Amino acid sequence: MSETLHIGSIEPSAEQLKALQAIDPEGTFHFVNFLAFKDEAEYPAEHKLAETKLSGSDAYDKYGAVALAQIIQRGGRLITLNTVDLEVIGSSGSWHRVATMEYPNIAAFLDMIADPDYQQALVHRDAGLQDTIVLVTRPQLKAPIG
Repeated sequence: MSETLHIGSIEPSAEQLKALQAIDPEGTFHFVNFLAFKDEAEYPAEHKLAETKLSGSDAYDKYGAVALAQIIQRGGRLITLNTVDLEVIGSSGSWHRVATMEYPNIAAFLDMIADPDYQQALVHRDAGLQDTIVLVTRPQLKAPIG
């Protein structure tokens, strides 16, 4: 069963991290990220980018570059990075982008989120991201079909 790392916040709660550590940690995992951006990034007043008027997606992309390097360093990879054009079924939210990150195991993810370089990049994520849902999934296919 998939776990969702989201409870009205862009940070996983202590309970969600505990649940993540309780699942079978071995094997490949895909973290499916639904992303909604602020129109304009909101950096802390003392941050050097506070007055730059960056878009939320541009601020998030600064975070994304660091996060992707961290993921690759741990043996993971970016599987999908898609712009949302239209919601055809359902009404779960106004998402701008969907990204799927692959981690070789749960330890790789937990190691990444504790890394100081990753932690420093969170200011960009927080400045640009309006809302998110992250689904922790296990791939069922070895390769695409068709």
